[in-house]
Amino acid sequence: MTVQIACASCGRPLTGQCEWGAEGDYDRTSIDRNPSVPKGMLIRLSREDAVDVFQGDEIAGRKVYSGAGAIASNPEDILTDSLTSAGADNGCCGSDGCDGPNRACLCGSIVATQWSDCWTPAEVRFLPDAVSTPNKA
Repeated sequence: MTVQIACASCGRPLTGQCEWGAEGDYDRTSIDRNPSVPKGMLIRLSREDAVDVFQGDEIAGRKVYSGAGAIASNPEDILTDSLTSAGADNGCCGSDGCDGPNRACLCGSIVATQWSDCWTPAEVRFLPDAVSTPNKA
């Protein structure tokens, strides 16, 4: 069965038809614009992606990149002109994703974080509460 990511606010399709992959298919070591998710696959990540923020030797907080349940996708599966840059979107030659969600549906709803800078993986990670996955046969 194939699935397609859609905006939860307006229903606009954001990805093409994809298959669900296993979390083991997600490459957490990917860098230099190499995809962390195989083309044609969506992977629901079971754990929060976060790092501790230090001030000197003390933990001053926690930076959450995505919560548990986020859906990782290959950028090649994103439908052309379905997402726009939004929020803090930094990077030298792409989006580094370090400031959190940076992609919105054309309706204006923030739906994902894109990583596409020269030193990051190539990935679009959807916020679980911002999208839906209506099944297609």
